[in-house]
Parts: sequence; C-alpha cells; structure tokens
Amino acid sequence: MLLPFQTMNCKLPVLLLALAQTLSALNVRDVAIYNDTDETQWPEGGAWPPLVEATRTLVEAKGYTWEYIDADDVNNNNLSDYYKLIFFPGGWAGGYNEYINQTGYQNIRDFISNGGSYMGMCAGSFFVCDLVYWRENYSEFETPQNIYDYPLDVWPGIADGAILDFQPWDTVGDCFLYPGTRMTDLKVDTNLLPEANPVVNVLYYGGPVFRPPGGKWGDTKVLARYEMDGFSADEFAAMILFPYGSGKVFLSAVHPELSVRDTAGGGCELYYNLTARRFLGQIMDRMLASEQIPTADVAMGKLMRFDTLQGFQYQVQSSPDGENWSDYGQVVNANSFEYSVWIPESDSTLEFRLQLVN
Repeated sequence: MLLPFQTMNCKLPVLLLALAQTLSALNVRDVAIYNDTDETQWPEGGAWPPLVEATRTLVEAKGYTWEYIDADDVNNNNLSDYYKLIFFPGGWAGGYNEYINQTGYQNIRDFISNGGSYMGMCAGSFFVCDLVYWRENYSEFETPQNIYDYPLDVWPGIADGAILDFQPWDTVGDCFLYPGTRMTDLKVDTNLLPEANPVVNVLYYGGPVFRPPGGKWGDTKVLARYEMDGFSADEFAAMILFPYGSGKVFLSAVHPELSVRDTAGGGCELYYNLTARRFLGQIMDRMLASEQIPTADVAMGKLMRFDTLQGFQYQVQSSPDGENWSDYGQVVNANSFEYSVWIPESDSTLEFRLQLVN
C-alpha cells in the first residue's frame, strides 16, 4: 500500500499487537525490518503498523533473527555490518523519503551493492524505483496525476499505480474497514520459483505495475504477474527481482503477508492467509540464501554464472566446438537463483552450459 504524499489514519484489528519502539544500538541479525510507526518520533513515517506486524510474525515463523530499524539507523550506520536482508514494508513511500536522507540512501545502496538483500513491499517497492506515477482520481488511461522522481534510484524503471480500473485508491473494495483493499490472483513464474504454487491469491492495496526502462527488462526478472482478466493490469508485472552490485533486490506491488476477508454479520477483517504467507516465506528464503562463489585455484581464469532453480540438481558441461558436450566437474545442488563457478584459464576456450539432471 502506498500514498506518495498523503497521510493515513488506521484502526488496528484486535489480532494485531501494538508495536514496541525500543530501538537502540544495532545488533547483528538476519533481517532488519524498517519501522517508523512511532508517531511521537516519526509523525509522518511511512510504514503501516499492520504490515510491520505481519512481517515480524512471518520472519519469526521462519526462524530468522530480526530487529526493527528506523530512519536514524539507516542514516547513521553501515548496514552491511549488521544484516543480511533489509525489509521495507508497505505504507507510504513519501514517509520513507521524509526522514531518510542522502546519506541514508547511499547506505542502502552500499548495503545491497556489498552483497545484501532488499525486499520492498508496495510502498517499499515504490521507494526504490526511479520514477513513481501515482493516480488517485484520474482514469487509468489518462496522464498520471502525479509523477515523482524518487531519489534512491536502485531500480531504473517506473512504479505505476494505483490500478484505478481494478481498485480505485481509498474507495470501498473487498473490505469497507480498509478502503482501497481488494484480493487478487498472481500468476507465478514457477521456472524462477518451482516450489511455489502457480497461482497465489494476495492483497492488493494501491500498488503499482512495474514498467522497465525503455520497455526492456535487461537483467530484471518478472517473478509474478497480475491475473486480472478484464482490467488494464492483466499480465503486467507485480513482482520483480534483479541484481544490484553484489546483492539482490525483490520488489512486490502486492501483499502476501496480510489478507482481507468477510466476517459473519457482513463485516470484514485483516487476517493471515497461510498459503500467501508461505509464498512470501519461500521468496525470503531465496533472498537470504548465501551465494557461494568458489575461490579460483589458478592465478587466472574466468567466472561463469548460470541461472538456476533452488532445490534442483544440475551438471556443468563443456564442449570444444559447441556440438560435442561432456560433463565438467561434479553435479551442482542449486540453493539460489544463480550458480557460479571458476573456469581455469587452460579451459577458457571451451564452451559451457548447465543441464538439468533428471
């Protein structure tokens, strides 16, 4: 959920606990969850408390260590010294830009470039895009109401929302208590995430479609697309992932971590959908999986990188002519999106490929 330059008033359901704001010195943890929900300190903060709480419970359920961080922590610390992954939840991206300064932006860039992982959900995804197109009252097919040049610039594309013909912002959707919410299906690329269900039902709350710079995806992969038959966003990118320096970034326009449903008596509520949360947990596992880059045994060589699927086995093969192939090295057990191997200089004239082991 995102409001680029607008405040929100929210009433929390009973199942969501009040968030303790006891930030002090940073500790070494697997995950840092950005949390600026203390209105006494951050009156125009961006994170939405229900989504912060939903993220915390998911991280704890996965068994990862975690702590909250705020703008002061981002602005004043080398984040690479403490965390493997930084998670920016949904809410209001304008609030993130309100308190994170130029030094903080650079600290985030350096964290990812140095091998860290970033996960941004809705507002957290708007936050890292070069341009934000934000519509509230205009037709989906007219000129965007507002265009914002966001300063973090981790992804050079456009975050374009809300999807007004599907769910206009701040109007009653699937849940009258939370205007702007609506459940929708995503079509998942199971070539990238084979352990996931091919279709996942998730919460839409003012999120964008992702549009690549110049219409070219480059090294950005589309993990999931909207399945919105009859609406303008159908088949458009809803989740993307891409490398940044030595690190990796996952952006989601929607919320698997929290859902809405009807209740008895005609009401509605926020709740935790286990299928959707398992899907997000699978992505988090990928983002936290360490990438093994072997040390070269020779003074010179070349580093080969291959796209892989977690949990599958592969065999590197080599060929002197691109036609006659033979196995090269041992079977690879993939534990990330990518497998890397050093090829000695003596073999650098060979061609290489990665084959799936049946």
